[in-house]
Amino acid sequence: MPGGLGPTTDGLGRVIRVWFLRLLRAAAVFLVVTSLCLATTPALGDEPVDSSTPDSRAWWVQAAAENAPEKFHLLPDSSEEPRDWVGLARDTALVVSYQIVGVGILYLLPESVSNWSDTAKNNLSFERWWNNVQNPGWDHDNWAVNYLGHSYFGAVYYIRARERGFDRIDSFLYSAVASALYEFGTEALFERPSYQDLIVTPVGGALLGGFVFEPIRNWVRHKPELKWYDHVILIATDPIGALNYLAESLMGIKSDIRVGVPRRGGVFVEIRIPW
Repeated sequence: MPGGLGPTTDGLGRVIRVWFLRLLRAAAVFLVVTSLCLATTPALGDEPVDSSTPDSRAWWVQAAAENAPEKFHLLPDSSEEPRDWVGLARDTALVVSYQIVGVGILYLLPESVSNWSDTAKNNLSFERWWNNVQNPGWDHDNWAVNYLGHSYFGAVYYIRARERGFDRIDSFLYSAVASALYEFGTEALFERPSYQDLIVTPVGGALLGGFVFEPIRNWVRHKPELKWYDHVILIATDPIGALNYLAESLMGIKSDIRVGVPRRGGVFVEIRIPW
């Protein structure tokens, strides 16, 4: 019986892997084309946003701690807006829970997709995790997974920190921390932390997030009226914000308590109650 299931499982794994790689390539092409279109239409980003419109009360505004900046700057900004440490800490806790769920999904997928052998799945222990943590190495995953997939998730981490009022250097560091939490956390139960992932996730994420995701999001937010595909773009470039907003709504979290430390010193406390 197990011998009969093997080919079926391997075939399913190949199909999943092929479609996953196609999705990554399509996403990369979409982001490149969109960024080029933005570069040719800079005037669209100069229109003011009317905060009284219904769009200002949508999920991406409520999930963000700070409003989008008026213009995109390539150099690190020097904004005096406080960083939302409590909001980012809550985001991180939810991200870790998503990582645990993601590992659970990978656990159920065949080895051809997850690269986790049955032996690794059946020998979960603290000793194995500790041994993996102490011995990181270079992995042999597909290039699309290493350099497109991890760059995307790095950009997602980067954007979440930016939405919480952190500058670009802070957001780069947060992306590195979030990547390390996954590599040395749940994933280390099955395999050694990957040098490529630890490098590509924050570096590729900062480049993709800063040069592609941010200008796209600013351009969309400055539109006088958002279409359905604008919502899709905002969700695709900040899925953590969308998921966290839904999770917090399900848990009954209505208020947003923000504790910030302005860059010139002092402590900033604000309680927001979305209506």
